[in-house]
Amino acid sequence: MNGQQTPAPGSGGEGPDRRSSRIALAVAVPLSVFLAGVLCLATVIALTMLVTRAPESGTGEGAPTAVESEEPRGEQEPEEESGPGPDSQTRSSEEGASGGTGQPAPEVPPSAYDGTSTWSGDFRVECETAYTDTTITDGMGTSQAAPDGSEFHIYRLHVTNEGDVPDLFDNAGTTATTTDGREFTNDEEAEWTVAWDYFWEDIDPGQTVTTYVVLTAPEGTQFAEVRIGGDAVLEPRT
Repeated sequence: MNGQQTPAPGSGGEGPDRRSSRIALAVAVPLSVFLAGVLCLATVIALTMLVTRAPESGTGEGAPTAVESEEPRGEQEPEEESGPGPDSQTRSSEEGASGGTGQPAPEVPPSAYDGTSTWSGDFRVECETAYTDTTITDGMGTSQAAPDGSEFHIYRLHVTNEGDVPDLFDNAGTTATTTDGREFTNDEEAEWTVAWDYFWEDIDPGQTVTTYVVLTAPEGTQFAEVRIGGDAVLEPRT
């Protein structure tokens, strides 16, 4: 050995390890900056999405939109227009017969007129009794029969002249209205059969005579009112 020592590397020289560290550092810094930028961008995107979804969550999850809830107009079936059926027509006719109240017409037998009274001018007219029959007679051999399916409505009246002078009581033009709205006129021929001996004479003041009003109507007919002479209303007892 010559006694010379190998000199240590000077401070200005660079070894392989130091050079690698510098290269790694040079790469790591830009990469860190890039990753930091990506992270910030991702954070901004996430916050934007949260802010956007917040108002939507207030309407409730799964709430249908106006478009979804609206049913297509084209699928709706048109309503059928039809006139009144047989049931409604029958119901209307029944209501008309009972005065439009929907209730059945009240029963008015002839006896409902027993004891009722009215005024015709100076004459007080009292109904002693009312009844129906298919034949009438004057009690002296003269009689008359009602047509098939019909009957006589007979009103036996007491008529008193409450005036000051003799006067003739005239029941011509007497009408009666049925419970279903039909109108009948007195049967003068039938009245002549049962009261032929009265129609020729006046009634003196204070005098009372007995006479009849007769109407011919189908069997089962009921009268809601009778107008003696066409104006004196005789109403049944209620």
